[in-house]
Amino acid sequence: MRFSIPALAGLSLLAVVAVLALVPAGGRASGQSWSAATRLDTCAAATQPKVVFPFSSPTTRSGEGAIVWLGSSPSCSDRGSGARTFDIAALHSDDSPVAPRPLTTGAAAATNLAPPLYTAATTHGQIVAIAAAGDGAPMLGDGFARSGIAELQTLGGSDELVATMDGFIGDVDVATVMRVPGAPGYEIELRAQRHYSSAFGRALYLPVGSGTVTALAIGMDFRADRLVVWAQGGRIWAQYVTNDGRIKPRQLLGPSGYDPQISAVLSDDDHAFVLWTDEPPLGVVGPTSVYLAHSGFGPMFHRATVLAAFTQAPGVRLTPGAVAAERLSSEGVALLWPAMTGGNYVIDATGATQTGVLAPSVLAQAGQDLRLGAVATGPQNEIVVLVEDAPRTTAGFDQSRQELLATRSNEVRDPGGLGFGPLTEIAPPASNSDPSVGVDPDTDSAVAAWQTIAFGVPAIDYAVGSGS
Repeated sequence: MRFSIPALAGLSLLAVVAVLALVPAGGRASGQSWSAATRLDTCAAATQPKVVFPFSSPTTRSGEGAIVWLGSSPSCSDRGSGARTFDIAALHSDDSPVAPRPLTTGAAAATNLAPPLYTAATTHGQIVAIAAAGDGAPMLGDGFARSGIAELQTLGGSDELVATMDGFIGDVDVATVMRVPGAPGYEIELRAQRHYSSAFGRALYLPVGSGTVTALAIGMDFRADRLVVWAQGGRIWAQYVTNDGRIKPRQLLGPSGYDPQISAVLSDDDHAFVLWTDEPPLGVVGPTSVYLAHSGFGPMFHRATVLAAFTQAPGVRLTPGAVAAERLSSEGVALLWPAMTGGNYVIDATGATQTGVLAPSVLAQAGQDLRLGAVATGPQNEIVVLVEDAPRTTAGFDQSRQELLATRSNEVRDPGGLGFGPLTEIAPPASNSDPSVGVDPDTDSAVAAWQTIAFGVPAIDYAVGSGS
C-alpha cells in the first residue's frame, strides 16, 4: 500500500464539505438489496453478535464464515453447564446460518463469560473470541468453528480495554492494558498469532506510564508490523512495533477528551493514518473535534488536522465505533468519521489512495441523526457500512427505538472518490444494538447481525445483503 502525503490544510477543507443528502462522490455507486431481518434461533439469551470470515491460507479467505455471540444456558445442545459461553452459527454457502451450537467445549464451557465480546479470524480458519471471566480478566479462545474452543487463555488487564486486529494475510494481534506487576503504572500487553502459526506467541509489553489508559487500537500492515495507539492523560499516543518484536519510541499525536474513539491503519511503506475523537465530559458544553494524523515515513507523525468540529448537547456524546479507518482489498484506505450538518449528526466518508485523500461523501437523512454502527471491507475494493438511527434524548440516543440502515460503496477509484448507494433499512425502529457486519469473500454478499429483544430476552437478528 502506497500513500502520498496530501497537504493537510487542503484535506481539512475537503473533509468538512457536507450537504443533507446521500452524496456519491464519483463513479457509479453500488446498489444492494437485503433480505428481511430474521431471528437466529439461539435457544436462550444471546448478546453481542459478531460476524467473522476467516482465511484458509495467507492468500485465500475461506468464505466459510460464522456468527459468534455470548450465549447462556440452556445451550443449544441441551448440555449447558449454566455458564455464559461462546456460541456460534456457521454460515452456509448462501450465507444463511446453520443451527446454532456452543463454540466452547469441554472444560472451557464451564467458564462463565461476560460481555463485551471481541473477535478476530486467523489464516488457518480459526476464530478468536475474547470475553471476560467472572473476575473481569479477559479470556481468549482460539479454535475452529467445526471443532470448537476447548481451552481459554487468561490475558492481562481488564476486559474494558481490548483491541484486536486482523492483518491482510491473516495475522492476528490482541492488545490489553494491565498494571505493571509489583510497580506503579500501566503497560500494554500485545500478543500476536502470525500467518504461519496456529497459536499465539509470547506477549510483548509496552510500558505507558502511570496515567489511566482510556482507549486502545491497533493498525497492522502486510508484514504484520503494527502501530499501537492509545489515549492516556488527555492525549493520543502511538508506538510502532515490528513483526520481530522491536519496539520503537512512542509518539504524541494530539489531544483527546471524554471517552475517545480511535481507529488506525498502517501501510506497507511505513506510513499511517490515525483517526480519533475529542469530546468534552458529559454535562459540559464545548467543541467536539475529530482529528486525523497522517504520518510521514517511519511512520513519523508531525501534526494532526481537524476533520470536523461541532458542539453537542450536554448529555449527548458519540457512541462506540464512531470512527473507522479501513484497509481496502486494493491496499488503499477508507476513512469514516462523525460530523454535524444543520444540527443533525451525519457520517463523512472518503477514500485515501496513492494520490492522497479523495473527494468525500456524506451519509445523511434530513432531520435524522445518523451514527456509524459497523464497517466491513469486501473483495471488490468496496466497503459495507451499517448506520444507526435513533431518536436523540437529553441523555443520549434511545436504542429502544433504533433503526439500522446499510449501504455499500462503489469501487474506490482515483480521482472518482468513495460514492455510496442508497441507505437501505435492514431493521425497523426497535431495541436494536451492537451491529456487526462481514463480507463473504467468495460471493461478495454482506452478512449483518445485531442484538435485539424478543419477549424481554436478548436475541439476535440477521440479514444478508447482495453482492456488488
